[in-house]
Amino acid sequence: MGNNNLIEHTIEFTLNGEKVTTDVKSGERLSDTLRSRLSSRDVKIGCNAGDCGACTVLVAGIPVCACLTPAQQVQGRTVETVTGLVIDDPIAKTLVETFQDHGAAQCGICTPGMMVSAVALLRENEAPSVEDVQNALGGVLCRCTGYRKIIDAVQDAGSAHHTLLANGSGDVGTSIRRLDGLAKVNGSEKFGDDIAPEDTLALRIIRSPFPRASFVFGDLNAFVAENDYVEAVITAADISGKNCFGVIPDFADQPVFAELETRFRGEAIAAVIGDPEAIQSFDVVDFPVDWAELSSIANMTDAVKADAPQLHKGREGNVMCGGIVQCGDADAAIANADVVVEANFKSGFVEHGYIEPEAGYATYENGRLEIYTGTQAPFMDLDAMEIILGMDRSKIRIIPTAVGGGFGSKLDISIQPYLALGAIKTGKPVRITYSRTESMQSTTKRHPSEITLKIGAAKNGRISGFNF
Repeated sequence: MGNNNLIEHTIEFTLNGEKVTTDVKSGERLSDTLRSRLSSRDVKIGCNAGDCGACTVLVAGIPVCACLTPAQQVQGRTVETVTGLVIDDPIAKTLVETFQDHGAAQCGICTPGMMVSAVALLRENEAPSVEDVQNALGGVLCRCTGYRKIIDAVQDAGSAHHTLLANGSGDVGTSIRRLDGLAKVNGSEKFGDDIAPEDTLALRIIRSPFPRASFVFGDLNAFVAENDYVEAVITAADISGKNCFGVIPDFADQPVFAELETRFRGEAIAAVIGDPEAIQSFDVVDFPVDWAELSSIANMTDAVKADAPQLHKGREGNVMCGGIVQCGDADAAIANADVVVEANFKSGFVEHGYIEPEAGYATYENGRLEIYTGTQAPFMDLDAMEIILGMDRSKIRIIPTAVGGGFGSKLDISIQPYLALGAIKTGKPVRITYSRTESMQSTTKRHPSEITLKIGAAKNGRISGFNF
């Protein structure tokens, strides 16, 4: 197990105008202290690496990434988050209005960091230029609005001639404010990692360290018995329904847990459920499993060769599906064309890059399962969970939280089966929040592509034939 015995320290500082005292461990992130110990869930976590800026707070008036700031460094200092600022700070109050006027908050996961950074700027510069705003907010990433609306909102809040706009009034020529806009700009919006009760058990997924490998579990019952902090372990053996999911039923082939062999680095084989603090520092090397790395393939050309290892039963040749679209005789048109061009095009996979990693929690009481998570398709979640759990759908409820960006990837399920299985096995609420690495390793992407095109055209430039 990882080091869970770090020295604890008691620190005292001023949080949003009030003196607070709390115990923290050596090196503990300020973001964890604020969210877990002091219930400041308006401080959002996107990357835990100082890259996204969603966790930005003011320490002694200076914007910092709370995920990179050791909690001990705020001893005796002042810390301000968006929740406190919008109550007491006149600049923040104005930003609340201008952000709504300009539609500057879309998914809202980055908005607390934007608001806090904007307050720091406007305290020093009442009439910032576009470049000033860009420099001040450059450390906070947004994947939704495109920044233009955010820049306009900050400039408007800082204008000496600012008056609250008529936007939201419904008058001709004005914009209508988002119904959920206020909650996003004042930090009260609840995302997947904001809603679980503090004493909820935590879940940690055990993932393959290899692109392809076989594995054998050790004594899982002994592992649970020997570690007081572990409540349960779940594997494919705990799935009562079908160990398979996919956003399109006919294409579904991804197991919730691999059973004998893993197909990619990061594929799940088991999950450990237990005390939240211990699970956070749990070292996966302590989990009883033996791995045997197998040869792997990393490109489409090799994957369709006759001797390639097969990913899934029923997908011969590693081909998921096939089809043809035809209109006329393309080969004849190309043969008679004045100009023929042929080329091969490739694209890599695309990570959707939403700021909020997958998070949520589940409860199981009196035979009824409830799953709380950020999802773009709750009814598709319900369809999938019915199949995986082998449970009557009337006993399953999907409760969507706010979604901190998705761009299509959160149409598919990710954490939902693990939460459900964990809650059912323990009979207690279970929560999970993916790390950025887990999110990128294990969730759906826009697939890479490779295509060879042959195009024929007449001398006047009109395309006459197209084949691939």
